Amino acid sequence: MGKLWLRKMIWSYIPLFLIVFSFLFFIFFQVLVDQNHKNTKASSEVFTAQVLQSVDVSLKTVDHMVIRELLNNKLLASFFEQKQDGDVYLNYEVLKRLSELKQEVPLIDSFYLYRYSDGTIFSSNMLTKIHEFEDEEFLRSITGRAVRQQWTNLRSYRELLFQTKKQVVSIAHEVPINSGTQGIFVINIDVSQFRSAVSFLYNQSSTFVNIIDGAGQPIYSDNSQLDRKVMASLKSDYTGWTFESGINNGLLVSAVQAFSSIWFAVGVLVFAGGLVLIIYISRANYKPLEELVVKLNLSLFEGGRSAGSLAADEFTFIESAINNFAAQSKLAEKEFSKVTLLKRKNAFNFMIFGDHADEELSERPPFEGLQMPAFIALTVLVIEVDNPEQTFFTYSGRDRSLFKFVLSSVVNEMVQLRDMSVWLEWTSPVHLTGIVFQQDINDLTEVYEAIVGWAAKNLKFTVTIGVGRLYGSLQGARVSYEEACSLLNFKAVLGTNRIIRYSDAENPQQKEEHEHLQNIHELSSTFRLGDEQWKSHYISLFEGIRTSRPTKPEIVKLMNYMLAYLGLHLSRWSKEEYECWQQTLEEARFTVESFDTLDELSQALYSTMDHCWRRLEEIRTSRSHHRMMQDVREFIERDYANPDMSLDYLCDKFSINAKYLSRLFKEALGENFLDFLMSVRIRSAKENLLKGETSIQEVGEKVGYPNAATFRRVFRKMEGISPQDFRNRMQSGQDDNGRT
Repeated sequence: MGKLWLRKMIWSYIPLFLIVFSFLFFIFFQVLVDQNHKNTKASSEVFTAQVLQSVDVSLKTVDHMVIRELLNNKLLASFFEQKQDGDVYLNYEVLKRLSELKQEVPLIDSFYLYRYSDGTIFSSNMLTKIHEFEDEEFLRSITGRAVRQQWTNLRSYRELLFQTKKQVVSIAHEVPINSGTQGIFVINIDVSQFRSAVSFLYNQSSTFVNIIDGAGQPIYSDNSQLDRKVMASLKSDYTGWTFESGINNGLLVSAVQAFSSIWFAVGVLVFAGGLVLIIYISRANYKPLEELVVKLNLSLFEGGRSAGSLAADEFTFIESAINNFAAQSKLAEKEFSKVTLLKRKNAFNFMIFGDHADEELSERPPFEGLQMPAFIALTVLVIEVDNPEQTFFTYSGRDRSLFKFVLSSVVNEMVQLRDMSVWLEWTSPVHLTGIVFQQDINDLTEVYEAIVGWAAKNLKFTVTIGVGRLYGSLQGARVSYEEACSLLNFKAVLGTNRIIRYSDAENPQQKEEHEHLQNIHELSSTFRLGDEQWKSHYISLFEGIRTSRPTKPEIVKLMNYMLAYLGLHLSRWSKEEYECWQQTLEEARFTVESFDTLDELSQALYSTMDHCWRRLEEIRTSRSHHRMMQDVREFIERDYANPDMSLDYLCDKFSINAKYLSRLFKEALGENFLDFLMSVRIRSAKENLLKGETSIQEVGEKVGYPNAATFRRVFRKMEGISPQDFRNRMQSGQDDNGRT
């Protein structure tokens, strides 16, 4: 009888139990949502701070390298102290150093120097005046007042008229640093490369990031959906940029919050009705109700169970709640895994790009809480896709992503087969970078060769691997990475679809730089004069480059110097000839920017220049005085040593007016008589100086300068150094290379 009464009481109280249980579940759910929202917001703030710090570190690295260069590099100081552009060798050295700086800091896209004294702009591609420069408006805006040494807002920039404008951010430094009286040094960072670097810092499928400059322009943004809510916003004290971040499911969060608010209102009403009902039932059945409430409290809050007194529906409800909590726990574990991957990516980028101190890296952010692989030595390899414009980039973005995934998986598997760990990241669209943690110092050449062979056999493109040296600490990762990247520059002379080790580029048979420059000068002179001998100088130049095995940036620098030197000397031609050269120059620059191997560059550039030379010959031979001026040139080259050689002397020989001859000489040969005579004499003098058998005065007399002082003055004007210094330098260079 008592059990039946108890069963009836339980069934009569089922609605009340459901109301109370539902309300308690709501409170728990609301607390969980609020706590999750707080945790998400806190995580977003930490993540935003990490992104801000990574960007600031990268930009500060660029800024500090520039300041260091301005303070310590005497070449830059010499350039700004020049009064004119006559010192070609100094310009070449400045260009060489700035190109090395650009290679040391991958973020730098372009640079140029602005000298106040003569309004000269000097960049990697040209030497011009400010009124002819595409970025004149920007320079005018910062000239004449103190240059703010901070990064600009987003702006458009191009160096040459035929180039497409880029979106860049720039920083300008006055020269010298303390006074700024000589000029300005401007560094540009391509925003597209900057955006690519930022995109590697996080997982775009779950998180979004916005970077906004001081003018409100978006420097970086992947907030393509309107339903995403910004969870954290920080402003950089260094750049003045605003960094925002949030999660992609902002609509879901808003819906849950709205549902929670509605459910809370309903819960209040239900609670009020339940309270009235409880009071009523308590008055009628106080003792049984008290026992049930006590059991319910023990079951929910103290872990007690009363299976015999609860119906199957209550157990089903509890099971559903537990399953829900388990699902949320798995989701939290998945999010934790994503955060771990993001931390590893940040640690990877910090190891190869960060500014490392001497202390142990594993004890510093972003390594805190990250389990590092055990290793004795580590090395960095950079896998570069060969000829990407003709192979890799012909595929769609989806196919390229698939190729990247496959290549990363294969590399990871092949390295792990040797019981070693590897961290892999795509540091650029065509560069897969890996940090290999080795348990020993054995050579992994077989593994790298297997990777190269597998790619050539199974993919539609080949790869070349640059392998840095082994280092025993995490700090060595950055050095090894820079070595691997620099080794890839030797693809131009060593070839593609191979491994390039440090030993392959170590102690190459270097030629002295003046030999390359001398070939360029001789090539320019003969090309300008229409002499077919330019072809032999062209072949000698590339043979010398191939022997000295320079890096690709050094080859590009030499070629740009050659084109600039040709343009400088050929600018004195007639309008028709100069327009012909300008058309050729655009094609030549494109060839220099897009080549992959030295042989490819040599053939393409030779074809372009030979076509231009033939067109120029057609223009010259069409003139009536062309044959006569060729005779004059040949006469000077035969009789240059005659001290009486002058314009009047030529007029007597060829029966022509001096003024008319001077004009024809300038029109046909591109320079005046005296400059041409000096170049012929000094060229012969240099050959005599190398023989080392005669004195300086005797060499001067042999080439038509009886007065030794006059000879030294002319030689210094043409070559930038005295005859004796030239002889000493050449003999020293020959001794260093084992030649006599």
